[in-house]
Amino acid sequence: MDRICPYLALADDGRTVVDGYDSEHRCHALAPPATLERARQVQLCLTEAHTRCERFIDARTAWLAASSGLPRVAPDVAFGRTRLVLEPEPAWRSLAAAPRTGARRQGVLLAVGAAAVLVLLGLGSAFGILGGAPSPSPTPSPTLVPSPSPSLIVSPSSLPSVAESTAPATPTIIPTVAPTPKPTVRTYVVQAGDTLNEIALRFGTTTAAIKAANGLTSDTINIGQVLVIP
Repeated sequence: MDRICPYLALADDGRTVVDGYDSEHRCHALAPPATLERARQVQLCLTEAHTRCERFIDARTAWLAASSGLPRVAPDVAFGRTRLVLEPEPAWRSLAAAPRTGARRQGVLLAVGAAAVLVLLGLGSAFGILGGAPSPSPTPSPTLVPSPSPSLIVSPSSLPSVAESTAPATPTIIPTVAPTPKPTVRTYVVQAGDTLNEIALRFGTTTAAIKAANGLTSDTINIGQVLVIP
């Protein structure tokens, strides 16, 4: 998950992060870890744009200065990278609830599935006991052997007609379930010397479009400000 900032983690577990907005997320690049608003998480911390964040740059620079001359560590340990990334269901990505509710739901589903298996095993054993008694009673009669032969010859002839009549209905379902891709949101972190006009020319858009997308009433922008590029 290189697109997620390695300093983004839960408040009570500094090595776990949710792949989506979570109110328990904290910025561990600061001491003590700071809270993060939804817009900053979605536009900066959970995207590749985190590499241009001033907090990430300062923490990475301090780590490199402290580790200069020392043996290089494994990539998953560098810069305090988290070890566990939780991927919630799509319906939960925009909710502020902690991911622990998902673990409870999985536990409940596992318990229900185990109970269903036990019930099916019990019913199977019960039917086996009830059906085992009358099995030796029937005796085959020789008169029944020729009777099923004409019925087996006539019955398959009607089966292809049913299959052929239902076959043309299947291709009509395929084009209705095609998913539509969601447009990606571009963001840009304002650097020193940047202007709205230069940013608009760089991304092939206009100053008015950038101001409308970010709710700006003037051309003033600040260093480190995260802009949505339409």
